[in-house]
Amino acid sequence: MKIVGLAGGIGSGKSTTAAYLRQLGIPVFDASRAAKSVTAAKGSSSLQKIADIMGPESILPNGEMNRPWVARKVLQDRGLLKQFEAILQEQVLQDAQIFLEEQKTNGARIVFLDLPLMIEKGWQELTDCVWLIATSRETRIQRAVQRDRHLPKETVVSRINAQLPLEELKKYADVVIDNNGPFEHTKVKILEELRKIELSSL
Repeated sequence: MKIVGLAGGIGSGKSTTAAYLRQLGIPVFDASRAAKSVTAAKGSSSLQKIADIMGPESILPNGEMNRPWVARKVLQDRGLLKQFEAILQEQVLQDAQIFLEEQKTNGARIVFLDLPLMIEKGWQELTDCVWLIATSRETRIQRAVQRDRHLPKETVVSRINAQLPLEELKKYADVVIDNNGPFEHTKVKILEELRKIELSSL
C-alpha cells in the first residue's frame, strides 16, 4: 500500500485536491476533521487531558469541550497552546495509524494523508512520498480571503507568513503539482501522477 502525504499551505487548494481524490474513490485521512472529533468526543481520554491542564471549566456540563472558553485561554497563554496542540496531535496521529491499518486490511493500493503543517511537524516520515500542492503567495491570499470572508486579509497574510515558504516546502516534495490555474488543469496532473503510482506497483 502506497502512503502519500498531501502538503500545501492555506489557500493552496489542498482541501480541493483531497475532495477530488475522494471522488475518485481514493481513501484520504483528514487530520482537521479528526482534530475536531477529538474535542467533541464526550468522555474521551483527550478531553480528560485537556481538563487536566486547563481545569474543569474547559468541559461543558454535557461533556463536550467548552470551545469559546478554551480558545480564549490558549490565545492568552502560548505555553498552554503548545500543550493543547500536543494533545490534539497525539490523538490525530493515533487516528491516522488506525486509518492506515484499516485501509491496509481493506486492500487499498494507495491512500493519502491530509495533514496540516505536515512538513513543519515532520509528519512526512509517516509517508512513502509527498505531493505538494503549489500555489503562488498572491493566489493563496486571494483564494483564502474569498473562501473565508469573515477573516480580514491581514489575518490571512499573518497565517501564511507563519507557514514555511513554498520554496522550502519544495525541498521535501517528491511531486509538485501546480495549482495556480483552473482546477481542471490540476486534475490532469493528479491523474498523471496517480497513473505513475499504479504503474510502479505492477
